[in-house]
Amino acid sequence: MRRFHFPEFKFPFYYGWVIVGAAFAEHLISVGLHNSQGVFFKPILAEFGWNRAMLSGAFSLYTLMMGLLSPVAGALADRYGPSRFIVFEAFFVAIGFFLLSQASSLWHFYAIYIVFIGVGKSAGLGSIIPTIPRWFEAKRGLSQGIVQAGGGLGTVIMPIFVAYLILNKNWRLAYIVASIILGIGFLIIAKLYKRRPQDMGLQPDGRTNPTKENAGGRPENKNSKSLHGTGKGLTLRQALRTRALWQLFAITMMAAFGHQLITIHLVPHATDKGFSTATAATFMSVLGVTNILGKLTMGTVSDYIGRQKAMIIAFSLAIVMLFWLIVAEELWAFYLFAALFGFAYAGWMPLFPTLTADLFGVASLGAIYGVVNASNAIGGALGTFLGGYIYDVTQSYVKAFILAAGLLAIGIGLILTLRTPEKQVV
Repeated sequence: MRRFHFPEFKFPFYYGWVIVGAAFAEHLISVGLHNSQGVFFKPILAEFGWNRAMLSGAFSLYTLMMGLLSPVAGALADRYGPSRFIVFEAFFVAIGFFLLSQASSLWHFYAIYIVFIGVGKSAGLGSIIPTIPRWFEAKRGLSQGIVQAGGGLGTVIMPIFVAYLILNKNWRLAYIVASIILGIGFLIIAKLYKRRPQDMGLQPDGRTNPTKENAGGRPENKNSKSLHGTGKGLTLRQALRTRALWQLFAITMMAAFGHQLITIHLVPHATDKGFSTATAATFMSVLGVTNILGKLTMGTVSDYIGRQKAMIIAFSLAIVMLFWLIVAEELWAFYLFAALFGFAYAGWMPLFPTLTADLFGVASLGAIYGVVNASNAIGGALGTFLGGYIYDVTQSYVKAFILAAGLLAIGIGLILTLRTPEKQVV
């Protein structure tokens, strides 16, 4: 097949914003459907009579599989480019959702979530997000915030859409519709996605000349006060020998614990309090609206005050809101929680990939960010499973919410001690 050489065409705007738009759409679909799993929760349990820990285990293992494979997917995407991995994700996850619509026993859910959805989504994790920092340097926070705001918009739309399908039809049809939307959408996105600006004769941020480097080999960036990696970046092997990577690994895991705990268990918790499934789904949508605001705001703010300070602000707000959720009973209180917690966790999400790029560069970013994503998967899996387990044992989510708040507090301590990897080799 003949390859098209885009440098011969004069785009009216920087093509990096097309990449941002495509990644925004991918997040809208992928994250939106992921954050709709809590809406499926009780209808599936009602049909089969399982307890919450049993079904939470399937969600947890899929999240774990997704994260553990993302370093491999990231390394391969570094070498071969992201487009083919987006196609891979479309194929596997779409088939997985369709098979879920036909599931009739617990092991079906475990096998489908692990083999199809977990493996498929690892390809997206290793290719979508790590591509963005290659296209932007001065505007990394802004561009990553826009991309991940797609997940916020998806969280607004998808839970209500899924709830509508379940209430008017059934949860099986909802999985079939999700399969069709994801499969077609991702194939279109893959056509637009390009690995790096240099492949199109462009420079990051749309500059006309390569970035000048300072004496330390780092690209100059007047706007960003965050940590910086070396010019071309560390290899995965070099990064694994730094204290900074393992601190970031732990911070990400702690953040993911609370995020996934709320994503999966907020709707069941709200219905336990007497709210209908439709009303509980609107809490996820409110969370999604402020999710958009949080990602755009904190991603941009981090370009000026630094990733660490922005992350501490987001973690602190999330801690306060987890304690608020423990005492929330009224409708307005749940809406307030959804609004502020959505802003908080959205605020830290675009900071992890940008901070990874700042610390370690972009040469092996897919593989390195894949390691960070593995910790995200571990934390998310633990948050999902332990939330269900603690509820089954205590008939309450209170201890799970306290545990999540405590982990975020430890995370703040680790953020405060995070240093550039050149100074912290172990």
